[in-house]
Amino acid sequence: MENFKDLAINVLDKYIDSVSIAINIFVKLNEPHRHYHNWNVHIEYMFKIARKLNIELTDELILAIIFHDIIYDPLAKDNEVKSANFFYNLIKNDNVYNAILDTTHDHEPKSELGKTLCFLDLYNLYDTFDVFYDNSYKIFKEYQFVEYSIYKEERKKLLEKLNVNPDWINAVYNFRPNIGVYPGSYNPYHIGHENIRIKADQIFDKVIIARGINPSKNNEIKPLPSDALKYYQVDYYDGLLTDYLDSKDYEMTVIRGLRNGFDLEYEMNQYQILKDLKPNIKVVSLFADKQFDHISSSAIRALEKYGKGNNYLI
Repeated sequence: MENFKDLAINVLDKYIDSVSIAINIFVKLNEPHRHYHNWNVHIEYMFKIARKLNIELTDELILAIIFHDIIYDPLAKDNEVKSANFFYNLIKNDNVYNAILDTTHDHEPKSELGKTLCFLDLYNLYDTFDVFYDNSYKIFKEYQFVEYSIYKEERKKLLEKLNVNPDWINAVYNFRPNIGVYPGSYNPYHIGHENIRIKADQIFDKVIIARGINPSKNNEIKPLPSDALKYYQVDYYDGLLTDYLDSKDYEMTVIRGLRNGFDLEYEMNQYQILKDLKPNIKVVSLFADKQFDHISSSAIRALEKYGKGNNYLI
């Protein structure tokens, strides 16, 4: 099997003198928030399809494939422009620069290179159903911060605009992800919470952070860590948790974090109350790793008065 990373490195060596910059390119293409737009899933796939269809992998096409998603933030609207500028700051090639701009897919490609790049960029939408569906799931994972009822409607509109098989669109639209909601006051959000959130990510398709605001408490509300939760849906509610759950048009499982046996006893009582309020409620309890079982938000707030709480924060 051809090693496309070696092919890419050989071309990069022709145009970039710095080894560290070349390494950074692959680091960027494997950032943790990239479930689809990364080297292993999307970039290498484009190389494979080019080979399969006997499309000549010229230096310009190889560079365009590598750099067209070099900047990718699902929260941003200008990734293509930033990617093109990133490329041009390294390699002054107008053909590749313009081809990357063509991947906005909001205009006809301006060159044969642009047409080929756009064709390869979207080919997964018209490949086999398995390829399409698997990649659709990975793209869904990149948009965890979007309310699911909104996400599926917007995704459907985009796929219809791109003339994807209607049956395939319906399959994606009717997908019912396993969604967990992790409620808490998070005042502050600390490394113990983060430990539970990471564990929940391994179980659920999507994890929502639901911050309950208690107006009767006078504690100063600490901001949530923007970096750690940047790509997660964060909801706020000031009533009953069950009312918040009922406000959604999809099912969710409540995630409860436990530190020790004392927490377990408390949570069993809380679970019975939740069952009384919402008989069909689903709850899963996750134990924090041992090194986090002594951490609590109240303890951190007490330490913060003496400037000693930062070690437990994200």
